[in-house]
Amino acid sequence: MLWENVSAASMRRRDDFMKPQAGIWFGPGMPLFELKDKVEPALGGGAFFRLNTPLTYFKTGVEVGYQKHDSQGVNGISLVPIYGNVLFLLPIKFPMNFQFKLGAGGVKVYIKPEEKQQFDPLFMAGLEVSFMAGRMVNFGLRFDYMVIYEKHISGAKYNGYFFNTGLTLYFNL
Repeated sequence: MLWENVSAASMRRRDDFMKPQAGIWFGPGMPLFELKDKVEPALGGGAFFRLNTPLTYFKTGVEVGYQKHDSQGVNGISLVPIYGNVLFLLPIKFPMNFQFKLGAGGVKVYIKPEEKQQFDPLFMAGLEVSFMAGRMVNFGLRFDYMVIYEKHISGAKYNGYFFNTGLTLYFNL
């Protein structure tokens, strides 16, 4: 009896996962390594859209976000990451979704008060845990590790590393 309920929930979860998804997220962005002493943690947020692939447990997605951090070296740093990613749904029979993701793109970095801006390469890896709240809505948590590649810039000493967590609301379209 319990196995049938878990199996039915798993089948419905997989069927709903096979729909395109759109959603939003918000949560803290925390600088890591060399940046943690110079840049303050801050709330960030973003939006995403995901499409199916011919492979059952894979999706492709596009995400955009925004984070504004106070800094000890400058008045502030704003980040606008834009990237694509590939998501993999862990094929286990459980009422919650576990998705791994890898992505790449770019991030627009705004530095105040110098009014400098630059566009840097971005790489990310992440995990999302979500559960269905009806056939169209999912709630979840996300954990993203982002690397802003800046060592290619003359005079740069290190890359930017950030760990973002957040609450996620997404819709199965």
